[in-house]
Amino acid sequence: MHFAPHAITALTFENFRNYRSLQLHVKPQPVVLTGHNGAGKTNILEAISLLSPGRGMRSARLREMDHIAGGDAPWVVAAEVTTQGMATWIGTGRDGEAASEKRILKINGERERKHAVLAQHVCVQWLTPSMDQVFMEGSSARRKLLDRMVYGFEPEHATRVAAYETAMRERNRLLANRAGADPYWLSVLEQQMAEHAVAITLARQENIRRLQDHLAEPLAGFPRADIALHGALESWLEEGLSALDAEAKLAARLRELRGIDAAAGRATEGAHRSYWHVIHAEKGMAAERCSTGEQKAVLLSLMVASARARATWCGVPPILLLDEVVAHLDVDKRRRLFDLIQQARIQAWMTGTDAADFQGLGRDATHLEISGGTVRIQVEN
Repeated sequence: MHFAPHAITALTFENFRNYRSLQLHVKPQPVVLTGHNGAGKTNILEAISLLSPGRGMRSARLREMDHIAGGDAPWVVAAEVTTQGMATWIGTGRDGEAASEKRILKINGERERKHAVLAQHVCVQWLTPSMDQVFMEGSSARRKLLDRMVYGFEPEHATRVAAYETAMRERNRLLANRAGADPYWLSVLEQQMAEHAVAITLARQENIRRLQDHLAEPLAGFPRADIALHGALESWLEEGLSALDAEAKLAARLRELRGIDAAAGRATEGAHRSYWHVIHAEKGMAAERCSTGEQKAVLLSLMVASARARATWCGVPPILLLDEVVAHLDVDKRRRLFDLIQQARIQAWMTGTDAADFQGLGRDATHLEISGGTVRIQVEN
């Protein structure tokens, strides 16, 4: 029996989506959630995704996650996360007393102000049906996927991304008011953007190299992906420019682009402009030109490669949330995916409508049947 070194062993939430209250205790092994569409399977995965920095796998507003029956009670999610035998309690929820959207976070009972601290205690990555279109949606969706992978290696990456976006929004706001824009304050913001952008880019490049190492290893039954990150900053750094020189060059470039950016209403250069190229190696075809099934298989190979890389570099793989994961996989690929999950000792939370689709996991997995906001254990280990 293979236990995952990084896993959720207890999950509790109240007033969340279609659940008035739920308490789960599971072993650090794969968890399968099956039931009819609309039963609440994905809601459980979404609750887990809120244990990571950001707005969760649906990017929903906080009030949208309150219980469907209404009422004033805000939602609350708590989990025991075990890493190499050490347990951490993480709690989060909507602040019902705040006038605006605000999320409360506690680690082992202590209040935390910055949500980026979550990346220091838990690593959660997810794959949802909406992400099947990630290669078709353009550069922003790809960067978000890449950045979530980077969080697993460098917890500070979440803080840098948030700080970069904050400085960029403030610069955009000042440029929109050309008459009142303070040149000194613009320079300060542009320097902040440049510093964070270089750190973000270096972390992304390092993650790409780690992924490439593991993508070079064959994943039986899954296509190999060739990946590369392109952009102005990437080119400067690859040409040998130092981090400090790249910061100075980007800050100067942002000053030059003030007029263009003011007219465009956005920053036209920076870390938010990088493009992640993904190629189906066996076909020599860009992922966006592949079939839906091929894109799903490429995505899964990237997720597994990232999990393997994190296990190598950090000692533990991430917790994977795989929503409707078997939808576009044939029987052979399902079996091979389950084998990879078990071999890598990953706690994967997987959803589907038919329990028979997950028989390949055997009794090593916890099988739960979801129905109308209630949960029943199908098979106990």
